[in-house]
Amino acid sequence: MKLETYLRMADIPYEPMYGWSMGPKGKIPWIEYNGEAKGDSGLIIEFLNREKGVDLNQSLSEADKAVSRAFTKMVEENTYWGLVRNRWIDNFDQLQELFEVPWLVMFLLRSARGKIQQTLWAHGIGRHDKDDLEGIIEKDLKAISRFLGAKPYLMGDEPTEVDAAVFGQLSEICWANSDTYLHRIVTVDCPNLQAYCNRIKDRYWLDWDRLTKKSKKDQ
Repeated sequence: MKLETYLRMADIPYEPMYGWSMGPKGKIPWIEYNGEAKGDSGLIIEFLNREKGVDLNQSLSEADKAVSRAFTKMVEENTYWGLVRNRWIDNFDQLQELFEVPWLVMFLLRSARGKIQQTLWAHGIGRHDKDDLEGIIEKDLKAISRFLGAKPYLMGDEPTEVDAAVFGQLSEICWANSDTYLHRIVTVDCPNLQAYCNRIKDRYWLDWDRLTKKSKKDQ
């Protein structure tokens, strides 16, 4: 979500290819540009900024850029892992409906679940018990909410790179993590986060309903 949202913000044409093929760094997403594979969404964005002469942060002061980086790293290196734990460990049985895959694939995904649990432990966040981890992630989300306040976008009146990163995580919570404590925080405790997600979706994802195969009544 982060990378595609950035591409739409920067008005860079692209052809999406969906699947489980891993990129050169062993992760997704990744891109192929002029026949060369490039991985890591942050490094891809830096590359495209140079290649295409894009600067979504041109209106920001150096201090604002530092704040933007801090929020980006928080959601990608901390909040993200709370979402991973909630989806792959605490609510694994709901993945079949989310991914729309047959039971055979779910059987294969159980091995991936074990590897994810090991990764969470190695990262360090997986060493917390469920209540402590949920408390940590709740503080992340409420920090975003308080900083956002009544602003339309995180850093002001117009979107910047950090909004692609934050929307990338919050959109997963808004539309792919219902009936979880994460969803409650974003939609009930911090409704400005849900409004923020809708604002970005409505501005940059006009094809959202077609891509997600959702009707208005399903949202």
